Amino acid sequence: MPGQETTPPTERRADAVRAAARLARVAGTALGEADLTLPQYRVLVFLDSGKRPATDVASLLDVTPSTVTSVVDGLVSRELVQRGEDENDRRRVILSLTDAGRDALRSGDRVVSERLGRLLHRMDSDQSETVLSGLELLNAAMNEYLLEKYGSPEDNT
Repeated sequence: MPGQETTPPTERRADAVRAAARLARVAGTALGEADLTLPQYRVLVFLDSGKRPATDVASLLDVTPSTVTSVVDGLVSRELVQRGEDENDRRRVILSLTDAGRDALRSGDRVVSERLGRLLHRMDSDQSETVLSGLELLNAAMNEYLLEKYGSPEDNT
């Protein structure tokens, strides 16, 4: 990219964060077509790897456990997520995706992917491939972070 060599790393990272924030807005708007909100989608994505305690979901969303209840209530009422009890600690609520939840997640993935495709279409194929590769690397780093922070689903249930 032009000017990239002379732009300080902190400014480049700030620009990247702004782009990520704008991309989150694009994703949130697209998810309306799948009848999901961005917080609901984030919960479904997090639970896609397996059962998780509700407290971990609240931490992921950076909200209190009581606040995450309203997001989860909506998903439970639509039968996208189910609540269960921890066998070792009955006070702990364990959340998991239902088959309908997996379908809703795939629908959300599809509409967000389509919207991202419209943005990528504005670039030449090499740039588009670079962006996708960068996002894949970022996703892998985020997955590694989540594994470090929350452990695997089997560790928490």
